[in-house]
Amino acid sequence: MDIEQFYKDNYRIVYGYLFSLCLDPHTAEDLTSETFLKAIQKINSFDGKVKASTWLCTIGRNLFLNEVRKRSRQTNLEDHILIDPDDPETRFIQKEQLQELTRLVEALEEPKRSVFLMRSQGMRFREIGAALGKTENWARVTYFRTKEQIIKEMEES
Repeated sequence: MDIEQFYKDNYRIVYGYLFSLCLDPHTAEDLTSETFLKAIQKINSFDGKVKASTWLCTIGRNLFLNEVRKRSRQTNLEDHILIDPDDPETRFIQKEQLQELTRLVEALEEPKRSVFLMRSQGMRFREIGAALGKTENWARVTYFRTKEQIIKEMEES
């Protein structure tokens, strides 16, 4: 197999797909490069049952999801809760709530945790659905049910 021709034949499809997931040209370029690198390393696992572009897009999607998960773990939930720096009692209560929220989010099973964290980072439901291989409506319903679950659990504690 001619690697250069393989790259030329599939680059636009893979890049376009990854760009539709992340909506950032730099990230899409990085993920496309990683995708081809991973594909070259795993070329022996390609059985030809699907088109090469489909196989590459699957690799790219998995790399994208890994990146989203990595960023989700790095999300600072304090950015989403306003803490009044002038009132020590309010600050203490809000810090307690933040710790409880963090605990509840970390305890969520997948894909609820990913949906909740992606949405808290400002991703659109369409993007979340695409990233997880589901529909926009699925992402919307999953997010709102997860949010209700968290609110209920916070009220109970």
